[in-house]
Amino acid sequence: MEYLPTIIVAAIIAVIFVAIVVTGIRNKMKGKSSCSCGCDSCGMGCHEKAKTKK
Repeated sequence: MEYLPTIIVAAIIAVIFVAIVVTGIRNKMKGKSSCSCGCDSCGMGCHEKAKTKK
């Protein structure tokens, strides 16, 4: 029982990490971008340009 606080903190951190990853995956599947200042300067901007060329 002496490790219980460590286990609880580790579980909380794991839950937060999983929530962030799941949110990122859902946003990517919905086509939302993480770039908030425009896709021209975004490193992922080339993906949008490639889609329009097809």
